[in-house]
Amino acid sequence: MPRARKLAIVAAAAVLALTMAAPSASASGNGGALVVGDSLEVLTSPYLKQYLPGVPLTVNAEGGYNSYQIFDLFQESYDPAQSVVVFDAGTNDNPAYPQILAENLGKVAATIGDRCMVVPTIHGFTVSGIDNTGKNRVVRSFAASRPGTQTPDWAGFVARHPELMQADDLHPIAAGADARAQLIARGIEGCLGIASAAAAPPARPALKSGPELAPVGKLRRRAATVTGTIATGLAREVAMSMARRAPSLAAALAILSIGLGPDA
Repeated sequence: MPRARKLAIVAAAAVLALTMAAPSASASGNGGALVVGDSLEVLTSPYLKQYLPGVPLTVNAEGGYNSYQIFDLFQESYDPAQSVVVFDAGTNDNPAYPQILAENLGKVAATIGDRCMVVPTIHGFTVSGIDNTGKNRVVRSFAASRPGTQTPDWAGFVARHPELMQADDLHPIAAGADARAQLIARGIEGCLGIASAAAAPPARPALKSGPELAPVGKLRRRAATVTGTIATGLAREVAMSMARRAPSLAAALAILSIGLGPDA
């Protein structure tokens, strides 16, 4: 085997080993999701599972609960093995005090570390002339401060589809609850890095490259020299990095490189 090819193999093996030794950037947890909320979640959660096949779901929801009480549900049900937390709260908070939602979102975030959160926007009652603008500002500010947070736009959906709401204009009818479940499911998918089939762009055809012409004569020898130089430099650089970060893997690569003798 030509020396340049041997060097390239060792360099590739070193890169692979270095990649394997690097810490994983994947989401923490086992891929499961905890969903806590009020009566909206009571209506929504029965539809969630069909949109999240294979995702372990834990649901704890009670009608009429405010953010403080929903935080209590979170504390009851949270397992550090879960990867995603859906905090479906705020509807029953007094809109004059959006800081209630902000406080409880902060407490959840402080508990779960780098796990991903899904926080729907809020459609609720107007009280004493105060609507839910402040609470939704809290949701968006929280998401902006915590990259990766998903914010399914329930408030926007209700504004566009009032026909899917009950007479109280607070709770959805069955079709609205199904649609709400889809919004939240897409948020969970976003956290887990699952591409929604409905939103996936069509696959593009692979570009075909032209035939590769083999170098001849001097060009062949020059190409071999350049390839060997690049491979040698890459192998040396990666090996030095491996020696600093993973001595055991570096030793394994040293054994692999013993075969780099004179060209065959």
